[in-house]
Amino acid sequence: MALGGKLGASVTLVHVVEPAAPLARMDSVVLARPDSEIAAMARLRLEEMARQEGQAVPRASSVVRTGTPFHEIVLIAEEREVDLIVIGTHGRTGLKRVWLGSTAERVVRHAPCPVLTVPTREHARRSSRPAPFRIAKILVPIDFSAISVDALPYASRLAVEFGASIVLLHVVKRFPIEGLLGAELVGQILVPTMLQAESDLERIAADLRQATGAKVSAVVRAGTPHEVICRVAKSSGADLVVLTTHGYTGLKHVWMGSTAERVVRHASCPVLAVRELAWRNP
Repeated sequence: MALGGKLGASVTLVHVVEPAAPLARMDSVVLARPDSEIAAMARLRLEEMARQEGQAVPRASSVVRTGTPFHEIVLIAEEREVDLIVIGTHGRTGLKRVWLGSTAERVVRHAPCPVLTVPTREHARRSSRPAPFRIAKILVPIDFSAISVDALPYASRLAVEFGASIVLLHVVKRFPIEGLLGAELVGQILVPTMLQAESDLERIAADLRQATGAKVSAVVRAGTPHEVICRVAKSSGADLVVLTTHGYTGLKHVWMGSTAERVVRHASCPVLAVRELAWRNP
């Protein structure tokens, strides 16, 4: 809500009621509330939230739907031609994650617009009031592909709007068979690659400094991309990670996943995921 107020945007609060399975209805008919009653209660709660935030966000409204959460969220975004979806993440893992995914990750994969995911924090659940919204440092992973650079217009605009600094990060992937190659040979391959990446990243940083006037630094690390991104985000004190997602679906996504969605799952700070080509009309 605070971001909407800062940017002067309208905000739509959304709650999706998942319909109870038929067997669940039969087994718990006395204990379970009807979907219509749950939806009515959710609508009242959202309307109350909209009224409470009315001073900060004058154009706040609410929508309650019944269905599959990620599908309804994406559908509402398409119907209303929204510019940004903001959604919380729960950080689930294990087999349920592999086969079912999470609502946040599915929204990232299918949304027609950028998605800002916000991790659930223990202190936030204990506090009656949310922490003040701030963006002082933005981390932008870059792999030098045209797609990864698509994140820069968003990071630049946010840096200017909030007076934030930008950290550009490139991760050089390590070899799965490094143990067989030996440390000397690995170094002969890795060091020149990292030096070249530092040079290329610094050129992008220089252009960004000139365009935004922001403080921009360049960092190169070696490792597994999503692990390094999350680690650097935490160690650098980043308030936001901005990256692009390829939007893979089907078996390729089930077995391979995506760096963006893994970062969404594990990052300790909010992540702004920008769909490929979406930046052409930010």
